[in-house]
Amino acid sequence: MALHAHYPLIAFVGERLFVYRTEFVAPPSWAAALGSFGFTLLTAAELLSSLEDADTSALSKAEWRQIKHWQPATLDAAIFNSWD
Repeated sequence: MALHAHYPLIAFVGERLFVYRTEFVAPPSWAAALGSFGFTLLTAAELLSSLEDADTSALSKAEWRQIKHWQPATLDAAIFNSWD
C-alpha cells in the first residue's frame, strides 16, 4: 500500500519501493472500508492516466512549480514522487 504524505490518498502496489512507476494494482476488496475513514482509493488506471486529463485545480503554486520543473507525464508520477 502506498500512502500520500499530505493527502488522504491510497494506492496499492505489489511490493514497497522508494519510487513507483507502473507497479500499481487494483485495490483489494477490503480496501473499500478505508473510504469511510476519508481516504480516496486510487486505481492503477487512474494513476497511469495522463496528468493533463486529471483535475489539478486543488494544486498549490508550490506544487505547480514542482510539476513544471520535473514534468511528470502521469498522475502517479505527480502524486507519488521522490522530489517533494
